[in-house]
Amino acid sequence: MQYSRYILLLFIFLAFTNCGEDEGGEQPPVSANPVTLMPSVTFQTIAGFGGASGIFNGIYPTASDAAKAFGTGTDQLGMSVFRIKVPYNPADWPGILDPALEAMKYDDVKIIASPWSPPPVFKTNNDPIGGRLLPENYGAFAEHLNDYLAYMTDNGVDIYAISIQNEPDIQVSYESCDWSETEILNFIRDYGDQINTRVMASESFNFNKSYTNQLLGSTDAVDNFDIVAGHIYGGGLASYPLAEQKGKEIWMTEYLMNLNTGNAGAPAWSTYSEEEIWDETLGMLTSMHQAMEFNWNAYIWWYLKRYYSFLGDGTQGTTSGEILKRGVAFSHFSKYIRPGYQRIDFEAEENTGLDMTAYMGENKIVVVAVNDSEQGVPNIALSVEGSAISSANSYTSSSSISWNTNQLEVTNDEVIVSFTRKSVTTIVLEL
Repeated sequence: MQYSRYILLLFIFLAFTNCGEDEGGEQPPVSANPVTLMPSVTFQTIAGFGGASGIFNGIYPTASDAAKAFGTGTDQLGMSVFRIKVPYNPADWPGILDPALEAMKYDDVKIIASPWSPPPVFKTNNDPIGGRLLPENYGAFAEHLNDYLAYMTDNGVDIYAISIQNEPDIQVSYESCDWSETEILNFIRDYGDQINTRVMASESFNFNKSYTNQLLGSTDAVDNFDIVAGHIYGGGLASYPLAEQKGKEIWMTEYLMNLNTGNAGAPAWSTYSEEEIWDETLGMLTSMHQAMEFNWNAYIWWYLKRYYSFLGDGTQGTTSGEILKRGVAFSHFSKYIRPGYQRIDFEAEENTGLDMTAYMGENKIVVVAVNDSEQGVPNIALSVEGSAISSANSYTSSSSISWNTNQLEVTNDEVIVSFTRKSVTTIVLEL
């Protein structure tokens, strides 16, 4: 009898716990966190996302590599910026011509160029490594850059912008040249307007603003360059109101992460697990998200073809030309956020827990969300202020999946999206 009483109490308990179900036996839907996208509030215009050619290692992208890197179709990365070198020796200029011509076959691709050293005869030490550009040779160096531009133009390559020096503020043991802030200012002031394309400055290795603040503050120099450019090794990832006030685009032109495999005695890349590599890849994506939130216009990685990068180079267990997971991750920005798109604002009623930015262009809105947490984020309800959503698709990548595609249901001009742990998701809303 005591056992029967327990059974009866159990039935009563189950009846009460099920009373919230509908006739189909399903639990009420979990409420969604509303996020309203606001096309009326715009920020920077996107110039592009890209990578560099083989500056020193001689591993140049092939025609097949270029298709994967710059194409926007299935299993392509959609990059729109290609960074190449300005060799100090004109005899080396033809080496980069074919890769640049291949990149130019694809819509929206911009070619930018950076010198690592002026011709050694123009320098204090007559050497490709270190030294300084002699002031009496500033005009000759400007002519050297224009000769390079003319060579590229004559052979079918349009150089969108050119730098005057890669990383002028760090002493290294490879091809380089040291410039002080004053030397950069003097060159741009006196010769920047004589260079026959857009000028980038100053490509500091950690976006040291002292190198560009004096350019932006000089009435004689500010109109002689076009793009504030820098790298983010060890720092420099921040907003730059002065550059925006002066109407300059802000470009991040070089960065890499490779689990420190370039350090002497470090473990080889091939010894790391996919999960460990993906964790670092999420760090790359976070830096991209931050650059966009800080109103930067472009984000350019180091080698686009390298074992730690977007396409395998045949070393460290990679196959030459294969699309690597890091390339897949990068494409969540580069493939879907096209040059000319504008970043827009959004409002969320609650903290989403995601690193999320949104962009508008071509009758669509693109949302990129990075979830670097161990926990998934369910039920984010996206809507567009003042616009109806006609269709929506999401693309998700993690350590185990690449571009996992879902057609999202649009209900009352709203789509609900959930985000898996340690993932990046791009949502494309057609308006």
